[in-house]
Amino acid sequence: MMKKDKMLYRVISCVHRLDKSYLPVLAVTNMIAAATPFVAILFSSRVLDGLVKREAADSLMKSVLFFVILSAVLELTRWALEKVKTIKENKISKYIELRVFDKAFSMDYEVLEGQEALNKIYKAREGINARGSLPGFCNMLGRQITLISKVVYAVIILSGLVTNAKGVGNGALYHFMSKWYSILPVFLVLACAIYMSIRMEKKAGDLEKKNFEKNVAANRSFSYFFQLVLNYKMGKDIRVYHMADMIEKRMVEVNQKFDDARLWLAKKRMHLMVPSRIANMLFQILCNCYVGIKAILGLVSIGNVVKYVSSLLELGNSIGDIMNVYVQLQVYSNFLIYYVEFLEIENKKYEGTLPIEKRDDNEYELEFRDVSFRYPNSNEDALNKVNLKMKIGGKMAVVGPNGAGKTTFIKLLCRLYDPTEGEILLNGINIKYYDYDEYMRLFSVVFQDFRLFSFSLAENVAASKEYEPERVKDCLVMAGFGERLAGMEEGIETNIYQLQDKGVEISGGEAQKVAIARALYKDSPVVILDEPTSALDPVSEFDIYSRFNELVKEKTAIYISHRMSSCRFCDTILVFENGRIVQRGSHDELDADKEGMYHKMWSAQAQYYQKEAVVN
Repeated sequence: MMKKDKMLYRVISCVHRLDKSYLPVLAVTNMIAAATPFVAILFSSRVLDGLVKREAADSLMKSVLFFVILSAVLELTRWALEKVKTIKENKISKYIELRVFDKAFSMDYEVLEGQEALNKIYKAREGINARGSLPGFCNMLGRQITLISKVVYAVIILSGLVTNAKGVGNGALYHFMSKWYSILPVFLVLACAIYMSIRMEKKAGDLEKKNFEKNVAANRSFSYFFQLVLNYKMGKDIRVYHMADMIEKRMVEVNQKFDDARLWLAKKRMHLMVPSRIANMLFQILCNCYVGIKAILGLVSIGNVVKYVSSLLELGNSIGDIMNVYVQLQVYSNFLIYYVEFLEIENKKYEGTLPIEKRDDNEYELEFRDVSFRYPNSNEDALNKVNLKMKIGGKMAVVGPNGAGKTTFIKLLCRLYDPTEGEILLNGINIKYYDYDEYMRLFSVVFQDFRLFSFSLAENVAASKEYEPERVKDCLVMAGFGERLAGMEEGIETNIYQLQDKGVEISGGEAQKVAIARALYKDSPVVILDEPTSALDPVSEFDIYSRFNELVKEKTAIYISHRMSSCRFCDTILVFENGRIVQRGSHDELDADKEGMYHKMWSAQAQYYQKEAVVN
C-alpha cells in the first residue's frame, strides 16, 4: 500500500503537469484571500486605539484611507486571479478527461482489456462521484494554502503579545502575565484541540473510505439499473415482460443501502466530533480570558485586545483546519490516485519503428511460425503451435466450432495481442518491429461484435470527420445499404442512433452493411470478416459473403466463421479445433476426408446451401 503522503504528492505533481502555471496562481490567490481578515483586524485595532487616545481626526482619516485603498487593491487583485484560477481549473478538469481518453485509445488493447486497468478507471470514476473530483481537490489545496498563510500572518501579529512586557504593575499575576511563557497554557489547550481534531478527521476519513469501498458493488448496481431506465433499447423487453416493478424494487433496495450507509456515517462523525468541539470551545474561552487579563493589567491597549484576540482565534482555527484539510486532501488523493495510476500504466507491447515496404504489386507474405497464445489468468492455450503462410491476394476461410481459436488468430494477426510463444512475420520480419500504425493500415476488419457510433453515416464509414462524400456513398451502395440511404433526407450526413439530434435508428442487418462499408472505405490490402453475420440465418449469410467476395476483388479476404457459407469462395480453408489447425486445403480436398471435422461440419449444414449449389 502506497504511503498517504506519497499519494498526495503524486496527485499534486499530476496537477502541476497538467498546467504548470496553475499552482502559482492558486498560491498567490489564496495568500491574498488569507490577508483580507487580518487587514480588517489591524484596521479595527488602529482606529479603536486612535479613538481611545483622542488622536486628531486627520490622522485617523489617513489611517482609514490607507486601509480602504489596501483592501480595495487586495480584493481587486484576488478577484482577477480568481477568474484566471477558475478558467485554469475548468481547463484542468477537461484536460484530465481528455488525457484519460487519449490514454485509453493509445493503450495496448491487451492492457486495456485487462481487469487491472478496468478496475483502476472504474474506481477513479466511482471515487470522483463519491468525493474525489480534481477541481474539488484543487479547491481543497487552495484552502490549505489560505490556512497556512493565515498562520504565518497571525504569528507575525502575535509576536508582540508573547514578548516580555515592560510596565509599572506589581504582584505575582502581573509578573507572570508580563512574561512570554504566560501564553504557554493557551498553546497547550490549542495543541489538545488540534490533536482531537486530527484524530477525529483521520477516523472520519477512514470511515468514509471504508464506507465507499463497502458500497462499490451497490454503486455499480444502481448505475446499471439507472442506465436501464435511460436505455430505450431495453424498453421493449421491460414492457413486454412487465419488468418495471422488479427493476424499481431493486433500485429502491440499493438506494436504501445508500441511505443506511449515509446515516451510519453521519452518526459516527457526530460522535467523533464531540471531544474536538469541547477542546476548541475551551481554547476560545482561554484566548479571551488571557488577552482580557493582559488588558486589565495594562499590558496591552484596548485596540490590541481586538487585534490579539482575533489573531489568536484565527491562529487556533487555522492550525486545526490545516490538519483537517490535510486529512481531507489525503481522502481525495485516495480516490484520485487511481486516475494517476491509470495514466501511468505503461504499454507492454514493443514499439517498432520500421516502415512497411510500399509495394504496388501488394506482394506481401504473412507467416505464423510456431505461434502459441494464452490469455492472462488462463491455464490453457487459446492457440497452440500454429504454423501458417499466406500471401496477399488469396481468399481464406477459417472455420471451426466456437472457442476453437479463430478470433484469437485474428487478434494476433492484427497485433491486438502479441504471441506468448513463437512469432508472426511480415515479409520475413517480425511484425513487432514495424511501426504499429503502418502495420494496422494493412487490415480492414469487421469483427463479430463490431460497433458503430452515434455519428453521421459518413463519419462512421470514413472513421474520420474528414471524408470523400462520393466515396462514402459508393462504399455504402456496394455494401448493400443504397436503398436505405436513398430514403434518408440527410443522406450520408444522417446521424445514426438517438444520442445525436435527429438520430435515426438502423437495424442490425443495416448496421452490418455500414460496418462492411467502413472496411471497404479503408481500402486495406487485407480484409477480414470475423463472424459479423453470426446472428443471420445461413442463407442470408451466404448472400452477404457472395456480395463481399465480389467487392474485395484482388484483395486478401479472410472469412472467420463456425458456419460454412464462406468456404465456397475460398482458395484455402483452415479448420481450427482446440487452438490448433487440424485441417487445411480446398473445399473439395477437405470434403473428401469423410473422417475429418470439415466434412462433418459441411454435411451438418449442407441443407442450408443446397439452393445456392443448384443455382451455381
